[in-house]
Amino acid sequence: MQVPTKSLKNGFEMPMLGMGTWKMWGTTTRDRENDDEQDIRALKYAISQWLTCIDSAEMYAGWYSEILLGRAIENTPREELFLSSKVRWDNCSYTAIKNACRNSLDRLGVEYLDLYYIHWRDARFSLKDAMRAMNELVDEGLIRYIGVSNFSVESLQEAQKHSEYPIVANQVHFNLMYREPEVSGLLEYCQQNDVMLVAWRPFEYGEFSIPEAQSLLDTVSQKYSVSHFQLALNWIMNHENVVTLFMSKTPENIDENIWSIWWKLDSKDHSALSKNFPNQQSISNAVPLW
Repeated sequence: MQVPTKSLKNGFEMPMLGMGTWKMWGTTTRDRENDDEQDIRALKYAISQWLTCIDSAEMYAGWYSEILLGRAIENTPREELFLSSKVRWDNCSYTAIKNACRNSLDRLGVEYLDLYYIHWRDARFSLKDAMRAMNELVDEGLIRYIGVSNFSVESLQEAQKHSEYPIVANQVHFNLMYREPEVSGLLEYCQQNDVMLVAWRPFEYGEFSIPEAQSLLDTVSQKYSVSHFQLALNWIMNHENVVTLFMSKTPENIDENIWSIWWKLDSKDHSALSKNFPNQQSISNAVPLW
């Protein structure tokens, strides 16, 4: 069954749940001890279950992520996939962005990306020049839509000012524990200005181990007969203009996470989780907005 999508007024549409590939084959360099074939099988399984939104980046595993993702999708019709990738923040000159996109396409073995992000803002590079490169990639048919990642409201506004095409997505750290997009006003800005917020790391390391969190999650998850992971994903997707990505290496976990789509938190339970989840943090511990 097809994963439902969320759409913007400007026509952009993407699945509400997708697969991320961060740490699948390494972090910033390739992990040569990793079971690459297991990860490829996991992605193929996800695609077979109609989880066809897959996100990568040239940084992931030192470009190796895109190569292996290309192997995972090689027998899937391109039109059935929603593929996104990102240019490194330290690779964001006008010329470097153009070259990086073409290199990503070559590694993936595809002719275009559905969504291409600037991975993070780097003050050494002109955002005006970066957006000129991104706009030209749209004109050339190499990407369909432009996104940014880890951008604050101020950086997003500046990028929008320099872009002929809409910036349709901002991929950020957002989950029950880390709430910087809410606290900073970014979430509200995206909702009011036709931008999709794409939440990465929906499960925070250790967030479910806090006794107070266990108690709250148990109470709500039992009501819906779902797991803590399904509850955490559904809470994220229950926000307007918000979709999310998770990484998993096993069919069992993929199946569990997909089930987070097919039910919905009521407003009372959503509010209880939002207000009462313990140890909430107002700034990302991984990549703060900038």
